Amino acid sequence: MKRLIKALLLFSASLALAGNNDIYITQSGTGLTMNIDQIGDTNKVGTSQTRATFTGTSMTVDIDQVGDTNTYTATVAQGNSSSWTTRQTGDENVSTITVGGTGDAASTDFDYGATGNENVLTLTQGAAATATGANQDYVVLGDENNINTTCEVIGCINNWNVDGDTNDIDTTQTGNDDHSITGTITGNTNNIDIDQTNSTGSVSDVVVITATTSNGTIDIDQCTSGC
Repeated sequence: MKRLIKALLLFSASLALAGNNDIYITQSGTGLTMNIDQIGDTNKVGTSQTRATFTGTSMTVDIDQVGDTNTYTATVAQGNSSSWTTRQTGDENVSTITVGGTGDAASTDFDYGATGNENVLTLTQGAAATATGANQDYVVLGDENNINTTCEVIGCINNWNVDGDTNDIDTTQTGNDDHSITGTITGNTNNIDIDQTNSTGSVSDVVVITATTSNGTIDIDQCTSGC
């Protein structure tokens, strides 16, 4: 089955080399290792209508897109003990990822890297299902980047490093256990909004921000409710 999946992916990518690169995936099972490389403009892995969907445990997924106007849209319905790496190189890249929207997602690691301008990442982990042990890392190099992350996970660890101008970073963490955010921002006219909500009030939420910026705005709210 793994050989068949790999063959189908290679066949789909080869057909798309002359124009747009489009890959659509529906995956379920345990122990998946998947590597996808797309080179060219207007690359797509999934769309809002026909997404890339993953269900299983112990999955390792690595996706690289090189070019302009790349799109990655994925739903991880259930993905315990799994690792996800997404790298986009170029301008106007868009990634929209939902983890654990309809099933449990525990002990997951998500790494995102973008090099270019006007990159957009929207990541929601947890949502309507139980989720524990999330580790999220973002490295963005460029200008006018927009990062929107929501981690409704018990014990979420969020680290990001953004180097560029006019970046907009919005991070929300909820759940009844220790959360942490460590961010490094370099550049000018950056806008940072952080909300950490812990309804028990009996554990610690931590935010560490190192900002080298002019004309920046940083808004941090830590509360038991109402953030």
